Amino acid sequence: MRDPHALFTRVPVNRTLGFTLVSCGEGQAVITMPVREEYLQETGYLQGGIVSAVADTAAAYALLPGLPQDRGMTGVEFKINFLRPTLPGRGDVTARARVVRQGKTIGVCQVSVEQEGREVAVATFTYLFFERPPKPA
Repeated sequence: MRDPHALFTRVPVNRTLGFTLVSCGEGQAVITMPVREEYLQETGYLQGGIVSAVADTAAAYALLPGLPQDRGMTGVEFKINFLRPTLPGRGDVTARARVVRQGKTIGVCQVSVEQEGREVAVATFTYLFFERPPKPA
C-alpha cells in the first residue's frame, strides 16, 4: 500500500503552494494551506484557481488510499461554486474531501473549502482510474 503522506511531500506543487496533509484515509482527506499575498487576485481575494487546486488535491488524497498499487488516476472533470471571498489575514484555508463513490474506473469526491470555519466553496471532482504501465527494467 502507498504511503499517502510520503507521496504528498514529494509533489512539487504541494510544497510550492504550502499545502499540508492533515489527514487521509477511510474515504476522506483534509488539507490546509496559508493565504499568501502572492496568491491574491486583483481585488485582494484568494485567486479561484488556488482554491480549486487545494480542493482538487484534497479530493485526490481522499481517493488515493483506496487505489490499488498498480492503478493510477487523473482528474477528468470538476465543478466548483465559490460561496464567499477567501481573504488574507483570516487564517488558513481548509479543504475537506469525502469520497462519494470509488469504483473500478471512476471516482467521485465532494469537497468543502473553509476559512475561519465558514464555507467559502463547494466542489465535486471526478477522476479516471487506469492501469499503470510497467516500469522499464
